Amino acid sequence: MKLLLDFEPCKECKTMMSELSSPEIIFGDEKTRSDESAKFLRHLTYNHNEVVQAVMEDLPKQKKDQEPDFYQ
Repeated sequence: MKLLLDFEPCKECKTMMSELSSPEIIFGDEKTRSDESAKFLRHLTYNHNEVVQAVMEDLPKQKKDQEPDFYQ
């Protein structure tokens, strides 16, 4: 699933995004990439309410589209 978000990144966001795009992370092992990505997602969740609200607004729409229609 891809989710496009329009928000103003803070200084910490910019630092983490730079780290996530560094060669050490891009070419690193799966665990390192996963850990750094989780760290960034935690930061977004706890520090950017607008991101959480955008995700919550979008997810129910996607879930409804994926549910099978048993009454067809």
